[in-house]
Amino acid sequence: MKQLWKVALGGAAALALASGPAMADKHGKMVDGPRVHWDYAIWGKPRAITRYLENMEKWLPEKTNGKFTFQLHWGTLSKPRAVLDNLKAGSFQMGSFCASYYPGKLSAHTGMDLPFLPMKGLNMLKNVTHDYYDHPTLQGEMKKWNARFHMSSLLPLYEIVGKGDVPKSLEDFKGMRIRSLGQQGKAMAKLGAVPTSVPAPEVYTSLDRGLLDAAGFAYYAHKSYRTFELGNWFTSGLAVGSIACGSMMNLDDWNALPPQYQALMKSFESSDAGYKAQISSLEAVESATPAEFVKAGLTEWKINPTERAAFEAIGGKPVWEDWAKEMTGEGYNGQELLDTIFASIKKHGG
Repeated sequence: MKQLWKVALGGAAALALASGPAMADKHGKMVDGPRVHWDYAIWGKPRAITRYLENMEKWLPEKTNGKFTFQLHWGTLSKPRAVLDNLKAGSFQMGSFCASYYPGKLSAHTGMDLPFLPMKGLNMLKNVTHDYYDHPTLQGEMKKWNARFHMSSLLPLYEIVGKGDVPKSLEDFKGMRIRSLGQQGKAMAKLGAVPTSVPAPEVYTSLDRGLLDAAGFAYYAHKSYRTFELGNWFTSGLAVGSIACGSMMNLDDWNALPPQYQALMKSFESSDAGYKAQISSLEAVESATPAEFVKAGLTEWKINPTERAAFEAIGGKPVWEDWAKEMTGEGYNGQELLDTIFASIKKHGG
């Protein structure tokens, strides 16, 4: 059941408290306000990609002397594909999302799923995501679900872990049943693979039962979901692309927060516990993983520049163009959305 915050104050006192000055956390000051509790729906288990959320669970009470509490619920409040609907219904205040889990519901958000975008690191991914999500089309799409974007999970660029013989060329992807979401799946389809949209917690079982031949994940997720235990090979240097995932909140609950708590949540992004910790955590895992996989007995398929250019020629620009047309067919200005992404990439050094 949804937990609502209540202020046990008279109207005048409550108004004075809600409109009181917000104290910036960067100065180490406490933020005063009413008692509030938020529940957060997430799946899986603690891992590199959830570092910022685990930090926020501790950070908010610390900055408010225990008055703003925030609890992560691991797989108990909602299934991954139902978070968007349950958030709209007000079942909880905040939750994790991946746009590709909701076909037709967050269509424009899948622009950040596009394969082989020229992203140079997680800082660029963060900046481009926020620029893109500020576009009125993206804002409107969230509002349809009574939701507000908070932060990106910053999923690193995907690599593949597979079972069976190690591929030697693009031709070897033909017929391969691969866990590949959204627009990345369309890139794989152009290679002749059979993409399947399987939620992360179900990938291990699908590989184990032979329903999948391979899975696309960032390295941290291959480790978290143990796909490498079932694999014989993995790619490095393929860098298919990221997936649009992050945190969002119920818009009514956000609007009900007093201004000083809204300011506090916004300031979390730039705090040491926010994006800085997230990027540091992910970069450490991503850089160490290839050697760990080799040690575990997997064969590394190092994608050289020529091979990657061949992947990109088939699954890059053609997929971008198809996506823009698809968005136009849904009533958006698809080319404008695509141009917005590439303008931001250029602005941030791409």
